[in-house]
Amino acid sequence: MYICVQKLELLEVFYSKKKLAGFLDSQKEIEKTIGLVPTMGALHEGHMSLIKEAREHSDIVVATIFVNPKQFDNKEDFDKYPVSIEDDIRMLETNECDAVFIPSEESLYGADDYRAFEMDLGYLDKILEGAKRPGHFNGVVEIVHLLFEIIHPDFVFFGMKDYQQVMVIEKMLNYIHSDILLFRCPIVRESDGLAISSRNRQLNRTERQLALNLHLTLLDIKDEYKKTNVQTLIDKHTERLNKLKNVVVDYIEIADSDTLQHLNEWKSAGKNLVLIAVFVGKVRLIDNLLF
Repeated sequence: MYICVQKLELLEVFYSKKKLAGFLDSQKEIEKTIGLVPTMGALHEGHMSLIKEAREHSDIVVATIFVNPKQFDNKEDFDKYPVSIEDDIRMLETNECDAVFIPSEESLYGADDYRAFEMDLGYLDKILEGAKRPGHFNGVVEIVHLLFEIIHPDFVFFGMKDYQQVMVIEKMLNYIHSDILLFRCPIVRESDGLAISSRNRQLNRTERQLALNLHLTLLDIKDEYKKTNVQTLIDKHTERLNKLKNVVVDYIEIADSDTLQHLNEWKSAGKNLVLIAVFVGKVRLIDNLLF
């Protein structure tokens, strides 16, 4: 037996680890596989693409909603992160998610059985997002490990917009939780090319138009890469974007897609990865393109 906190047609909504565990145990007893989609809420079609992918590979799809304070190096950024729990629940219900876990910070980090988790991420937390957001990936690893310990999924699904994050999770899975299979899911874009992100909600109309320059820059670099060298392209497009009003480049990097190490020379097809992080107004957006 398990106790459902709330039931919306086929969607089970849990706020308690114990009650979630009861539900999952009942599913595992009848040999159902569990697919996990971790989120910080403010759900959108990008998240729903992960739910769809999980639906195709798992018997039971579980989403989590938790805005993890340990992933934010900037408290103002944490305070501004959009929260829309009721809308999120409706969206998950519509997209055939089976269960959603919505824990409080106290129930996770304040629990009697909580144990901090750390691991050596090597250079991955010292370059790009790791360098720009100190401690961010330590926070990611800790919360994902904690969710794995609670849910014990067979599969986990992450979107490739956060390319470096996926590599961090893969490193963690090689170190611990090696029985969990990670699915890399493609970036979902608006019709005009903008990568779908919860942070897009913070853009005003003018900033929304300016944000299109991220994807356009990626496409330009892809089109131009055979004509010039790596650093020339980085410098050219950094200067071009910085000339736009209310746009500040945090970085443009061209890296080996397997290692994220900076490229000095172009690699073979499918190994060149361009990553970009840009402030549009006060909103920091990231994107990437593999070619």
